[in-house]
Amino acid sequence: VETALYLDFFGDKKLQPQETKKEEDDSDTNKGPSTLGSQMVSDDGTYHDSEFQNYLSNLCSALHRTVRRGLVTLLDLDTLCQVVSVLREERSMASASPTTTAAARAISSVIEDAQERLIFCATNSLTKEVIRFKATPSDLDYPEKLKKTPTVEDEKAHGGDDGDDAVQMQLQVYESWFPPMRSVLRILSKIFRVVEPRVFEDIALQSVQSCTKCLRDGAAYIQKRRGLMDADLFLVKHLLILREQLSPFDIDLRSVERQLDFSDAGKAVSRFLANRNRRLFSMSTENALVTLLREGVSINEASVDSKRDLEEALRTACNDFIDHTCKSLSGDVIIIVEKLQSTSEDAKKKDASLQGEKVKSTLAGTSEKIQETGVQVTSQMALYLDNPATQSILLKPIAKKLSKGLAEIRKLAIEVEDGVNGWDETTRGEVLLLLDEVEKKTKNALK
Repeated sequence: VETALYLDFFGDKKLQPQETKKEEDDSDTNKGPSTLGSQMVSDDGTYHDSEFQNYLSNLCSALHRTVRRGLVTLLDLDTLCQVVSVLREERSMASASPTTTAAARAISSVIEDAQERLIFCATNSLTKEVIRFKATPSDLDYPEKLKKTPTVEDEKAHGGDDGDDAVQMQLQVYESWFPPMRSVLRILSKIFRVVEPRVFEDIALQSVQSCTKCLRDGAAYIQKRRGLMDADLFLVKHLLILREQLSPFDIDLRSVERQLDFSDAGKAVSRFLANRNRRLFSMSTENALVTLLREGVSINEASVDSKRDLEEALRTACNDFIDHTCKSLSGDVIIIVEKLQSTSEDAKKKDASLQGEKVKSTLAGTSEKIQETGVQVTSQMALYLDNPATQSILLKPIAKKLSKGLAEIRKLAIEVEDGVNGWDETTRGEVLLLLDEVEKKTKNALK
């Protein structure tokens, strides 16, 4: 309608048609002359005029150049994401009519420029906050940082509030995460729907690799300050969160990296220089330059799967935690079990570490400390891992491994003959009682 009115008032009068002849029908006797707008604009709103389309195209090109100069100065990811989202809606509206096709093309160009700027800013942020991240003691102050965050019971107690307290609690939990992982998840969540899927997967793959490396470095630092248990739980906690937060993106995180290999270049150059019949201008495969490139340069391909690497890192961290916890609960018992598994039957009868009194004193010492150590383990797990199901999944292999170890010692106590290596009926009975006691305390401590 606006285009038609503009043509009627300001259009070229030379294009204005003459009055049409009156129709014989009485209903058309009062019909006025047809307007320029009614001729140029069809019923569906499409405007057919090449001059207007050329003018609109030039105007949109100038607008694109002007907007682009402003886009290249933006640094805020949120602003760039909003620009892309808004322009996509405008492009869909402009593409609905052939009249505004030129505007749709210009908007598409602006969207591409905004996406390029967004990719650059996101990559730059990931480089600064993840790849080149240097942790400070406050960043790795675990488990003290976790003690300041609300627990699951606190969240349930405030579940009926209006929402301000719940949001504040979630922010405190978010702040307790390791900064590089926070940065990765924040940036990926922002750019997920505003860049092309292939570009997003490439950025996500590199960021997950760098984040996993930062987590390992952080765990090594915590191990020196706090010990193995805190280091293992720190790594398990953050790898679980990273895997959980990446699952909604539904991406493969796979790629094939190709690199040029010049390891044979020296030999190829030597053969090239020694060849007197080089045929440099020959168009056949005997050309020395072609042979030099074929023999001196090769391409190495390597498949990269960040999701598989993440799962492997999580599995390794869980296994390390299980092994280290078993040793902290009953390290001396584990030593006896390893000795039993690696020693022959004849050597067991002479091994000093498998003497009856030695085994009995080891089990007695384990029985005294296992309850207290078990409480420390479960309390530390509750601090790092909020989900009781996750805690149970990690505790079951620990209890199973200790139970198998005690079964090995029980087998030794039953099968060994009296008088061999300090074993007799009294010692055997005391050892069996201690085994039952240790097994019972283990189950109670790891509930």
